Amino acid sequence: MLTFLEFYQTFVSFVNYRLYTSINLVYPPKLDIEKDEAGAGLSAYLIQSTVETRTTEIETPTTMNNLPVKDTTKQLATLPSKLASLSEESVTTTDTPTALDDEKLDTFTLVHPDGSVLAQPTTTATQPTNTLFRGLHIYISRETPVDPLTFLLLSFSVSSLSTDPTTGYAPYAESDTRITHQICDRGRLPDEIVPGRKYVQPQWVVDSINKGILLDESLYVPGTELPAHLSPFVEKAEGKYDPEAPVDLDGSDSEEEQADQEEVDEDKEHQRLLEAEARGTQAVENVARGKKKRKEVDEEGEAKEMAKLMMSNKNRRLFEAMEYGNRKRRSEMEKLQSRKRALVKDERKRKKIKLS
Repeated sequence: MLTFLEFYQTFVSFVNYRLYTSINLVYPPKLDIEKDEAGAGLSAYLIQSTVETRTTEIETPTTMNNLPVKDTTKQLATLPSKLASLSEESVTTTDTPTALDDEKLDTFTLVHPDGSVLAQPTTTATQPTNTLFRGLHIYISRETPVDPLTFLLLSFSVSSLSTDPTTGYAPYAESDTRITHQICDRGRLPDEIVPGRKYVQPQWVVDSINKGILLDESLYVPGTELPAHLSPFVEKAEGKYDPEAPVDLDGSDSEEEQADQEEVDEDKEHQRLLEAEARGTQAVENVARGKKKRKEVDEEGEAKEMAKLMMSNKNRRLFEAMEYGNRKRRSEMEKLQSRKRALVKDERKRKKIKLS
């Protein structure tokens, strides 16, 4: 067990080091002892940039092992002439063909001249900006998860943050007029409501980060039913269920009726044909038109089966597996859509009953 804990600590330390250095921050961060003793939590850590620390180190020259620093002014004066001679030699050597002319070697550039940080891969994926909560002054009530909310809000550049004095660092009181948002989670609004302040539940912070924009605070008022908390890692694709897609309640009944009509057996169809003949020719034509449509569908199915017979065994198995997966996803999507449609209908019925 001790070996695993040591490995885990080393692993997490390395991950944190890479995350800090990738955005030019000093790791480990320094701790403000006064704020930590006051219960500031994550706000007690001081975030410093490595660029600022390097400039301060350059401005204050130091000695290594109490030895005087070597004077390099003469070497710097002769450096341009040496570089010019080296460039001339490289031009003369490149005139002769070599075996490396046809090869293109990879070039690696360092982020910093001292080579302390390796070059990072460039990503083109769109990410939410880290200045999402800039300009907001947020107060976190004592009943909420203070530490996770503090971490999220500080990560997205909240202008100021305060909590209850009994649970954390409180630079200003709950009655301060600078507070723009108050996060509370008691199922109801506080007894004393400050005019102009917006009261939200903790889910507002997470959903806003997932969407990359500040969502409407009226949907997250304490005591109201919260919106669906969806995963930000699900990619929307055709054929997959989209929980945010609007529900078509008007066309649902017609689709169900059409599906029921397609499942009519041959005996009922024959009976309907006889009744149509007794009524007149127009009905017979309608029935014949329906039979023509079904015949076209059957012909398409037969052409599809013939195409499958022309495939090799490997391609046929892959095609059948793909069709099976598509049918399974389609059935799951239709099942979820029918459940959502039923929930929306029930909710509308309850609203009508309340209004009546």
